[in-house]
Amino acid sequence: MQQRPEIFQMLDEMPIIDTHEHIRPLAEVRQGPWDFIELCKNSYVASDLEKTGKPGSPWPDADLSLAERWAHFEPYAQRAENTAYYRSLILGCKKLHRLEEDEVNADNFAALAERMEESRERDDLFDYALGEVGHIRYALQDPHWDAFNPDTGAEVLTPVLRINAFVICPFEGQTDHNGTSPYDYAERLGFEVTGFDSYLELIGRAMEHHKRAGAVAVKSSLAYDRDLDFAQVERSEARCIFEGNRESLTPEQERALHDYLMHAVVDIATELGLPVQIHTGIRAGSGDVRGTNPVLLTDLLLAHPKARFDLFHGGYPYCSELAVMAKGIANVWLDMCWLPIISPSVIRRQMQEWVETVPGSKLLWGGDCGRVEAALGALAMAKDIVARMLMAKVKEMAYFSEKTAMRLARGIFHDNAAELFFGADGDSHPARRDDCHPFPKRVLRGEGG
Repeated sequence: MQQRPEIFQMLDEMPIIDTHEHIRPLAEVRQGPWDFIELCKNSYVASDLEKTGKPGSPWPDADLSLAERWAHFEPYAQRAENTAYYRSLILGCKKLHRLEEDEVNADNFAALAERMEESRERDDLFDYALGEVGHIRYALQDPHWDAFNPDTGAEVLTPVLRINAFVICPFEGQTDHNGTSPYDYAERLGFEVTGFDSYLELIGRAMEHHKRAGAVAVKSSLAYDRDLDFAQVERSEARCIFEGNRESLTPEQERALHDYLMHAVVDIATELGLPVQIHTGIRAGSGDVRGTNPVLLTDLLLAHPKARFDLFHGGYPYCSELAVMAKGIANVWLDMCWLPIISPSVIRRQMQEWVETVPGSKLLWGGDCGRVEAALGALAMAKDIVARMLMAKVKEMAYFSEKTAMRLARGIFHDNAAELFFGADGDSHPARRDDCHPFPKRVLRGEGG
């Protein structure tokens, strides 16, 4: 029997730093039934199932029996069970809930549901599932449903501040695609925005507050709101637009203000030593990737040479473009978060290119999931894909040594993120301070999200 390469054992045992998750609050997970169907409903699988063309809703009523629920769901599941989104959930259930088969079916659905129900009663579910089962040391948490809340509810989840609203919602009454307004945050702080300078001060206060609370980065998902081309705009022009007659603003003026504010966000983050994570490429639930090519960020990246940019999703489908950027721009990192569960084949193909072009210290991984089962499945899938690809470079192509492959794997899943976000091996992570919260902790925890 052929011995399993050492790289697989190393990845199974080593600590992981996960650059990106959206783990929903435990109180929300505890609402309603919890079974494999609900896991699909609260994951990327939902979009696939709803777009297969099969009429009707794939989601059975909550009050049906388990057998009835599966009978309703199975015809829908079979239409998308081939997708990596679906397969990653199977892997996650194997890891966390002792699912033994390679599929969920009428014979094992009820037993799996019972184990899932039991697991969500654990108050330490996130730390147990991600930390103990997944060996994840830190998972950077972007709570888009409560963007200004640095309280993650778990030691393993490290907060990241989402900055969309600060960039595209500079006026009262505006919200981003998640319904977030910076004026809501100002109200929580007891801070009054009186003009352009005080609005910029609000952004700075938000970042400082989150950094004191343990945040290690800021995150832009502005690709869901607009394109990624941020022109350089003079401060005087931005001030005139902000303090002028809002009712008479042209689309071009609003865009110019947004452009300036994105550059300002990067400046403030850089002063505070916070890397800037940016969504590029594919958007969840959408086939429209116009305006999401990471190449559009070039002016922004070059204008801030002291900033550190973590560009997400491998830029998919613009993977080669992002590889060129990570190779040739010193302050750009290439993050493959989400991509392994979009398509393992894409990662295998792109990793062949990336390890030949991009310095290994600039490659990162994250899960980008909303439930712990999904995150564990994403990690399992990513580790297997990366390990197999690296060993192919060793055994089949004689491209580099096994020691080099091991170093690359450690870098992708731990060392590179430790250096980028924590400045060392992760031991310097600041303690989260309760005294930095500007409103009551019971509100911060936000029961039910």
